[in-house]
Amino acid sequence: MEPAMSGDNDELLVDDDGRLRIITLNRPNRMNALTPELHHRLQSAVVAAANDPDVGAVALTGAGQAFCSGGDVRKSTDEAAKADRPETVEERADSIMAHGRTVITLHRMGKPTIALINGAAAGSGMALALACDMRVMAEGAIMRTAYARIGLSGDLGLSYFLNRLAGPAKASELLYLNAKVSAEECLGLGLANLVFSAETFESEAFGLARKLANGPTVAFRCMKQNLQTAASASLEQTIEREAYNTARCVRTKDVKEAALAFREKRDPAFKGM
Repeated sequence: MEPAMSGDNDELLVDDDGRLRIITLNRPNRMNALTPELHHRLQSAVVAAANDPDVGAVALTGAGQAFCSGGDVRKSTDEAAKADRPETVEERADSIMAHGRTVITLHRMGKPTIALINGAAAGSGMALALACDMRVMAEGAIMRTAYARIGLSGDLGLSYFLNRLAGPAKASELLYLNAKVSAEECLGLGLANLVFSAETFESEAFGLARKLANGPTVAFRCMKQNLQTAASASLEQTIEREAYNTARCVRTKDVKEAALAFREKRDPAFKGM
């Protein structure tokens, strides 16, 4: 499946770098804030990447000086003022839940997902980043829950990911107090995996993303299943899942290639099969 390629003026850019699918939020003048239209396009792009067998990994990033500042509050307010009648709670909840498919797909797709956080990741932008398997940040980038500042409680699974990554006490603090969390603090809290200097961020972050994309696809998919099973299952259930997935991996061409590369003292050239 070919990605929906976009021009530079599009609000969402989709491109391929070998087996790496790069999805870029492209509203730099609004810090890549999400409108309903942009979120719908993002959701379609994420689902397409998940279903494309030629994609080995997905990188999500933002254009300009921000990753994503969350929902576009100004546009949402303007649209609400123009509506014939106010939305019911149920209608609004259904709309928000529909957007939740994006984070569910990022979190559960059978391939690595990585957020390349070049600047602020706030509100739903923070939720998108935490939904990915890995997060790398540039020095000077920050995360912020942002919801308390605008009188909202949070959405798109932010409380789910904060609880699991930072723990319930820190999750409460980050949501209630809405403090800026620096890249270095995110690293210490487990919200980020790596922090690169601003000068080398692009080359190092995309280099890491390419490494994931060119890795053993079946093994990565099974690792993801193992980790998600381990998050809620018993030790016995986790061991059973690991055993089944290892047996699946043994049958792949990538395992044979890895053994051959070991004997020949070279790096393996995985094909994702």
